[in-house]
Order: sequence, then C-alpha cells, then structure tokens
Amino acid sequence: MRAFFAVNLSDNTKDRIANAIRGIGIDDPPWRWVARDNFHVTLKFLGDVPPEQVTGLAEVVSEACRSIAPFSITFGELGGFPNLKRPRVLFYRIVDGARLLARLAERVDESLTAVGIEKERRPFRLHVTVARVKAPLEGDLAAALERSPAVSGARETVTSLTLMESHLRRQGVQYQSLKEIALRKPK
Repeated sequence: MRAFFAVNLSDNTKDRIANAIRGIGIDDPPWRWVARDNFHVTLKFLGDVPPEQVTGLAEVVSEACRSIAPFSITFGELGGFPNLKRPRVLFYRIVDGARLLARLAERVDESLTAVGIEKERRPFRLHVTVARVKAPLEGDLAAALERSPAVSGARETVTSLTLMESHLRRQGVQYQSLKEIALRKPK
C-alpha cells in the first residue's frame, strides 16, 4: 500500500484555501486542481509499505510525537515548485507555525529512520498542494499566478497527524485515513 504521514485540515481551512483558489480566476488552466477534500500537509511520504507494517510504523511515530504539544499554523501566498514561472506543482505556503511544523516532520522522519525507513533527502517544504501542472505555462499565466490572492484567515490548530493510504484511481487520487496519532494533550 502507498502510505504517508500528514496533517489533515479542517473543513474551515479547506474552504478558505478553496476560496483563494477561486480568486486566481484563470479559466481552463493547464493543470489539474487537487480536490478540496484531499487538501493536507504531507509530513513524510513512505511509498509502498507492506500492510502488516502499518500498525508498527504508527506506534513508532506516536511514541516520537508524545512530547510535542498542539500548535497553530496559518497559510499564506501561492507558490510553485520549482517556482511560479515554471511550476510542476502549485501550493499555498505555511507561514505562522512553520518552525513547529518542520520540527514535527523532522521528529516523524527521525523516528522512522530508526526503524529502517529511508531518511528524507529533500528539505521539508511547508505547503499544501493545490494543483499539479500538466504543461509549461505561457507568460501571461505565470504573471497571473504571481498576482494570485493569499489564503485569508486560514488558521489550523494541529492536534494530531494521520497515517494515510493513497489509492490511485482513473478519476484522481483518493486518500484513506488509517490511523490518527494525537500530539501531547495540553495541561
């Protein structure tokens, strides 16, 4: 099964991200939007994992996250990988709470490395993916993306992370929550 650890987002945050996307105002873009219900922040992509390892991986991550208290994140402006002039992916950046979210991702990565999962080589990028670009952009589209509105008022309290499974379907990817892992309860 294809699995990953992620921070799921509330309906309110998903709605605010969807509103920002509508504000982009580009008709018939050369990209495929991510479905609203699929918005999340990936902390660690595992790839193909044998189903019998899922419970053990969740337990390892749960133990590693017990010392991390809940925290808040907010979303900001639109970005692209590698950039907005030649993006392959469009995303909204995480601005407030970024350091704490990066620490959580690092803790997840370290705990999984200790049990034989390969350490993430790429730097962790704080974002929520909103589109996958199918073709190079013409100059006008790239300029329009650079003027896109930021996400307004999307503040998310991170109280848990989730081990997710992705199912690749003809109509697009579908995600299934396998195990929710709570952060330390506030005192």
